[in-house]
Amino acid sequence: MTLGAELVTSAKEALAIAEGKLEPPAAFEPISVDVAAIRKAQNLSQSLFAQRYGLPVSTVRDWEQGRRRPDRAACLLLRLIAAEPAIVAQVLSSSE
Repeated sequence: MTLGAELVTSAKEALAIAEGKLEPPAAFEPISVDVAAIRKAQNLSQSLFAQRYGLPVSTVRDWEQGRRRPDRAACLLLRLIAAEPAIVAQVLSSSE
């Protein structure tokens, strides 16, 4: 199928969904992660948490204040940090 044909097919599908004639495919819902709870469980400030795991402190702050949500890769990293903080810190420090 050519790109033009794919675009036309996609547009028709979008119209059918908008008109209620077709159900949209399942939407991906990222797993929510409570960054503040993970950080506080380790008794770390935002800046120490960011430093330990190689994250910008502004990103940690934005996640905690709800201005941004972690993407899929960040959610996976945060879940690893919650489960095995010492191992993650060790791996990250040895890769520098």
